[in-house]
Amino acid sequence: RHELSGSVSLEELSDIDSPGSVQLVACGTSYHAALYVARLFRARGVPAQAHLASEYVTAPAPFDSDSLLIGITQSGETADTLSALREAQRRGASTLAVTNVVGSTAARECDHVVYIRAGPEIGVAATKTFSSQLATGNLLVERLCASGTKRTSESTRELIPALRDLPNQLQSVIDNSTAKSVVEEYVDYDAYFFIGRGLHRPVALEGALKFKEITYEHAEGFAAGELKHGPLALVTQRTPIFAVVTGNGERAQKTISNIKEVQARDAPVVAVTDEQSEVRRYANYTLEIPQTHPRIAPVLANTQLQLVAYHMADRMNRSIDKPRNLAKSVTVE
Repeated sequence: RHELSGSVSLEELSDIDSPGSVQLVACGTSYHAALYVARLFRARGVPAQAHLASEYVTAPAPFDSDSLLIGITQSGETADTLSALREAQRRGASTLAVTNVVGSTAARECDHVVYIRAGPEIGVAATKTFSSQLATGNLLVERLCASGTKRTSESTRELIPALRDLPNQLQSVIDNSTAKSVVEEYVDYDAYFFIGRGLHRPVALEGALKFKEITYEHAEGFAAGELKHGPLALVTQRTPIFAVVTGNGERAQKTISNIKEVQARDAPVVAVTDEQSEVRRYANYTLEIPQTHPRIAPVLANTQLQLVAYHMADRMNRSIDKPRNLAKSVTVE
């Protein structure tokens, strides 16, 4: 719930104190949400780190008495995430589940639970649940950071109206997207790369994951600054680069420099961007998102990339809702 003061109230967390540090564990799409949420915590001055649940189990990170371990799992039944949560509880950590399923194992076993309330999701590849994880993550961070030196800021007060506008802006993206035209231009290319910086990095990683899940084509996501540290060797005129970049700040300018690097290798560039960014001057195509709060822009950008994956899979006659070899809930380690 949004208070008139601009603060956030979550009834599920009425009895939880602000943590001294946060660790997040998750798998797949939920791990990308964890990367995003960890950056939000760090921006509010709370040390936070996201871990792959399957790796955390064998090498848990140290924590203090005021640490909080958050498990993000759409189904609440993901085996690796449950194992990580149980290991943390065995070591005395306070745990919180972020899940979509009421009464799931994660919801029952954790000390606290927040539901993303996305409703049933039929397709195996996570789409609306990822968007809901990002939105809920914003509310969660504001609630847990609403004390001491981390009180509500002017930026936070601007965040609340942006969250209220999010459903209408998402509908605008869906109604006006040119993703289908982009797909027609680049169908049957050799590989597809996705880049982003800051809060856009998890979206780039998720965009690549969604693309490979439902198209069966080779796709990889990178932090934009890592291109020059190896992946640039893969770039050719037949490897489209999807760059997520908004605004014209220092981070955006660095991403534009990366775009120039790949264009020097003749790679086509599709920019997912807003009207403020000058990146459109350098991109072959643009997928536009409405102007919004910097923390909400990744949610809108993600929707454009989901539409790219959807239209490519449809163009290639793939089984979009039931991709091969995948299950909605991964209940084995």
